[in-house]
Amino acid sequence: MDLRSANFWRAALQEAAMSCNPAIRIMEVCGTHTNAIAKNNLRALLPDNVKLISGPGCPICVSGVKFIEKIRALLRSDVTVAMFGDLLRIPGEHGSLLGEKNLKIVYSPEDALDYAVKNPSRQVVFAAVGFAPTLCAAAALLSACEDAQIKNFSLLTDFKELTPVLHELCSSRQLSGLLLPGHVASVVGRDYFRNLNIPGVVSGFEPENILHSLKLIIEAVAAGNNSLLVNNYPEAVRNGGNLVAIKLIEQYFEKSSSVWRGLGEVANAGWQLKNDYSSFDAEKRFDLSQVSGRENPACRCGEVLTGLIEPPECPLFGKACTPDNPVGACMSSSEGSCAAYFHYHGGAL
Repeated sequence: MDLRSANFWRAALQEAAMSCNPAIRIMEVCGTHTNAIAKNNLRALLPDNVKLISGPGCPICVSGVKFIEKIRALLRSDVTVAMFGDLLRIPGEHGSLLGEKNLKIVYSPEDALDYAVKNPSRQVVFAAVGFAPTLCAAAALLSACEDAQIKNFSLLTDFKELTPVLHELCSSRQLSGLLLPGHVASVVGRDYFRNLNIPGVVSGFEPENILHSLKLIIEAVAAGNNSLLVNNYPEAVRNGGNLVAIKLIEQYFEKSSSVWRGLGEVANAGWQLKNDYSSFDAEKRFDLSQVSGRENPACRCGEVLTGLIEPPECPLFGKACTPDNPVGACMSSSEGSCAAYFHYHGGAL
């Protein structure tokens, strides 16, 4: 963003926030927003009475160490686990998965299925975390598996459902507004975020789109308009969502309770395979029910994810915990708040 644009947005945000008293707290829910805000130093343009805090929208960060230990158990049972590379460095109870055998790094879910087709004598598990977009991709994989009658492929997942957690955070963190995730909304739609009783704007990821979205939130807070819900990313998001994708998800998956880092177990905040498709469930196929995982008690990633503290308030930040030697998931993932702060420290969070 050039200096002229930066000065324009600084003045526009200042004017919008003039009547906001006390100071307002806006949570950016999405990890991609967190990274874009830090990379482009957008916090430097905010008025003094507007505070932007990071939320639980980094899917790798909110999944617990138990998921990593389940992957490790599969690998040591001579099962091939296909996964995205960003899971590779996430610390489990016994360290990251770097150096483990039988790992297959893929760049798309389809790559995992292709590997299973080409290696019919190997059991292949696709390990995935995420929100609606990844959930939809997993459902499409299962549909392809059924069509091709592939028997050596299954899923190990920790998919998350966002709105129950947002309800909890809105009631407990004194939030004034939400910058809502465009990627998630591209599947579930704007209306998915209704009934949060707090101003919310679905945003894209370009700096000026983010700043415009923040301005809309600030104006709504100033006007006392808690019902504001705006789709500021219309090129990718429909108000009612992608109905084909939603139907595909609901064919294979159902809502379940889920453990979120920093919040514990939250009712209806996850997705699991329906019983009709349990043959594709790696946890059942390989009996992973007894696998445990203990969080590092010194890591405060959970508090960062839920807006209680900022990354530098963790005593490990930048000392024992760095991107080269991450102790917590928030430093491991490129979408994590701690990693964003560390990489773009000039644009302090």
